[in-house]
Amino acid sequence: MALNIEDKSSLAEIKQKYITFSLGEEEYGIPVLQVLEIVKIDDLIHIPHARDYFVGLMDIRGQVLPIIDLKKKLGIHLEALRGDLDRAIIIQTGGKKIGLLVDKGSHVIRFPPENIDTGPPSVKSASSRFIFGVGKTKDQFVVLMNLENLFTMEEIEGLFSG
Repeated sequence: MALNIEDKSSLAEIKQKYITFSLGEEEYGIPVLQVLEIVKIDDLIHIPHARDYFVGLMDIRGQVLPIIDLKKKLGIHLEALRGDLDRAIIIQTGGKKIGLLVDKGSHVIRFPPENIDTGPPSVKSASSRFIFGVGKTKDQFVVLMNLENLFTMEEIEGLFSG
C-alpha cells in the first residue's frame, strides 16, 4: 500500500503509531516509520569472538543481515524464556539494515503527542540517548525509543566489515 505523502493527516496519524514489543517484563515501542518488517528468527549463523550483543547473521530473502540482541545492547540483564526469542524487528539505521532480537511479539499502538511524557532529565542521560519518552494508555506505559541513536557509526561499520 503506497502512502500519499500529500495526505498530511495520514502522515500525522502514522507518526503517532508505534510497534510495541517486550524486553523482559517491560514494554517498548519503536515508531512504525523506523520499522521495515518483523521476521521469524530462523537459521542463525553464529560468529565466534563477536560483540556480546551480536547474535549472528541471518539470510532474509537473499540479504544477509546482522541480528542484535536488543536486551544486551541496552544493558538489560534479564533472561528470556526459551521459545520467546523467535522474532526480529528489521530496522534501517546508518544506511544499513539490522535485525533486533526481541523477547515477545509485537503489535501497533497509537500514542498522540498528549499521551507521551518526555520524562525527567534522568531519562535523557547519555546511556539512554535512544529513549525519547514514555507513551501512556489507560492501562500501560510503553518506553518509546528512537533507534537512530542506538548504534554509533563505528558499531554499524563493525557489523558489516569482514
